[in-house]
Amino acid sequence: MTDVLGLLAYLVLPLVGMVVWRLDFIREMPLGARLGVAMAAGSLIVALLMSSLSVIGIEWSRTVLFALLAMIGFLGFLGVPRVPRGRYFEQPEEPEELRGTPRNRRGWWRTADAGTAFCWLLTLYGTLTARHSCGDLQFTWGPKAIRWFRAGGLDPDVLHTWPQLTVDYPPLQTLLLALSNTFARQFPWWAAVLASPLFLLALLAVLRVWSRDALGTLLAAAALTYTYTLAYPAGCAEPPLLLFEAIAIGALTFLDEDDGRAQTFLAALGVAGAVFTKLEGATFAVAVFLTILLVQRKPKRAFLVIAPGALLFAAWMTFVFRNDLLYMYGGAKMPIYWSTIPVVLKTLAKVAKFNLWWLPYLVPIVLIAIGNVRRALVPVAIALLTTGATVYFYVHYPDPVWWIESSSPRVILTPLLALLIGVMAARPYARVARHGVVPEGKETEGGGRPPGGDPRGALGQV
Repeated sequence: MTDVLGLLAYLVLPLVGMVVWRLDFIREMPLGARLGVAMAAGSLIVALLMSSLSVIGIEWSRTVLFALLAMIGFLGFLGVPRVPRGRYFEQPEEPEELRGTPRNRRGWWRTADAGTAFCWLLTLYGTLTARHSCGDLQFTWGPKAIRWFRAGGLDPDVLHTWPQLTVDYPPLQTLLLALSNTFARQFPWWAAVLASPLFLLALLAVLRVWSRDALGTLLAAAALTYTYTLAYPAGCAEPPLLLFEAIAIGALTFLDEDDGRAQTFLAALGVAGAVFTKLEGATFAVAVFLTILLVQRKPKRAFLVIAPGALLFAAWMTFVFRNDLLYMYGGAKMPIYWSTIPVVLKTLAKVAKFNLWWLPYLVPIVLIAIGNVRRALVPVAIALLTTGATVYFYVHYPDPVWWIESSSPRVILTPLLALLIGVMAARPYARVARHGVVPEGKETEGGGRPPGGDPRGALGQV
């Protein structure tokens, strides 16, 4: 019963996140994308709610949290679209130039979707058999969440007792674990790891709907399913982090509407969630900011997207400095050991091999190269920038081999995810937004809007 109640906390997250369905551009999305976005939004809302309660001195309890979450969930329920089912759930028509080609027949899509479901079930099986469990859950995330639960809030005193709890790490993952602990009264270890396939399911649902590319989604599912077996993300912060990153990259890559509200809001949601989840989220935010500036050439959008994440980062660092908790972020003050660059690159290459000759990375790179690279510039740029940031992190250690081997299998999932999204964009079967590098009115074949336009827009596709 402990794990059932603990898992229920994660199932409540999409209900809380349904409050964003009140926005018309989200309300018009198919169900899969709406639920995936709601999972991410609910996670961030819960983390901000629990943090705010600690700031104003209200102790966490079932009564307080249940009441507040119920009110937010009710507001979300009021935003559920009441429209005829066929309007948003019908199958889209094939682009005229692709109609009738073997790869674009309905049977191919159904087979690919079945393969995606099979990959997800393999991930669920690997989690249930503890093959994906991360040791950091037992030594870092779990103990910190238990201490916060017992303290009834973000108590800095419990963080001072053991610096190895990565005391200044962003709090979202720990807060979700503490919420699950609050639901169950005891720490639900199985629920903590089973959250990983739930976040993966939300990620795949969002990409499948936005890209409208079943085969590309299958490749993403297969690559993540395999790399999860060696990265051991279950119980760590990577599952929610990857969902936030997928929403940010996917929104900038696939969503295309005249006013840009959907791109801006969803990218901002993804960036803010990433910043509040892991230290690497800050570098991801910088990568997104630079990509919007250099690829989309939209400075206003870049600042709007980065602003919520920057505010959350500033708020968290204020908490860190006021309570003298600087630890991991303090690594920025460490000297750079340029002589370790060859060692860092060699060790990262060894890890990225994933016991499969680098195929999880080589296959996406090759598919992007033989596809339409111009359409994949946003995810490719983010992949390159986050890879560079990873190298920069590790050259701050005089002997980084152990640190790279223990942490990088999860860290390098971010550039892998970006490359997988790039594959979907480079293929002619996905719907891709018009980027600033493509002159207006000269969209590349298969990009932008299909011939004749689509009165429902990119957000109304399945």
